[in-house]
Amino acid sequence: MRILHAARNIANQGGYVVAALRRLGHEAEIWEYGPASPFDFPVDRRIPLDVRHPRIFWDPFEEATDPFDVFPFHFGRSLFADQWGGVPPLWDLPIYRALGKKVFFTFHGSDCRIRSIHLERNPWSYYRTSDIAADDDRTQKVIQTIRTYANAMFVVSPDYLAFIPDAVVMPRVIDLADWPAQAPAQRDVPIVLHVPSRRGTKGTERILAGLRALEDEGVRFELRLLEGVPHAEARRAIQDADIVIDNVITGDYEVVSIEAMASSRVAVANIFEAVAVAYPDPPVYPVDPDTFVERMRALIVDVDGRRTLAARGRGPSAC
Repeated sequence: MRILHAARNIANQGGYVVAALRRLGHEAEIWEYGPASPFDFPVDRRIPLDVRHPRIFWDPFEEATDPFDVFPFHFGRSLFADQWGGVPPLWDLPIYRALGKKVFFTFHGSDCRIRSIHLERNPWSYYRTSDIAADDDRTQKVIQTIRTYANAMFVVSPDYLAFIPDAVVMPRVIDLADWPAQAPAQRDVPIVLHVPSRRGTKGTERILAGLRALEDEGVRFELRLLEGVPHAEARRAIQDADIVIDNVITGDYEVVSIEAMASSRVAVANIFEAVAVAYPDPPVYPVDPDTFVERMRALIVDVDGRRTLAARGRGPSAC
């Protein structure tokens, strides 16, 4: 079977799946529009968008339509990803279905969040505290168009079912081959790492303010803030840290938390009830903006507790 993932490789989620499909004997590729991200995730084909010409979308569409059987799309985009391609975005979806192709969509967060719903459900919604734009009407129309033509829709978090209730949860993935097992070592004075992909969605300013308050109290730790670096550099930093703060407002533990757990490090994240019900008792230290300072103070001074939690991340084989 020939499978094409496109047109974004968010957090290398498509890339990991493509690699796994190849190991299973399928012919799978991942194509991405636009320049490489600072994280430097690999793709099989990069399609530049610096020249705004309709052929940029038409050529990949024509080249992909015949050989590929299955089209898993990511981030609410298809091979016609923008209006300036000469036809509306997502125009190609009924063509694949008419040709008997299978079409799937995976939503990763910002592509499906509806501001009005997010504000109702999340008391710390980043829409209240950041300048991240939202267009609920467009988002809902995109979801409805995809719903019409996709064989199935997936979301990477149970929390996103609030936006697409008829989607199926397909959890985030990593490749453990990239994350060799480590002992759950914890320093007395821990290295606390924060690696935000986007400050606004992670609550970075709240995190930094809380950690500064702890420093002012005399709580001892070393803070490392890492942004906009290749994934290989972020991986080394996670493996060398003691505590990895994923987010304080999102409502779920995301890829950074999974990578921290794979490295037998302590992951810290905000976890909403829907996620806690779906994945009870995860080895993640839960926080929110109201409890962050208090809980981080307790975590930093509890070396044995940190070590026990870190050991649960990957399991006994890491010890």
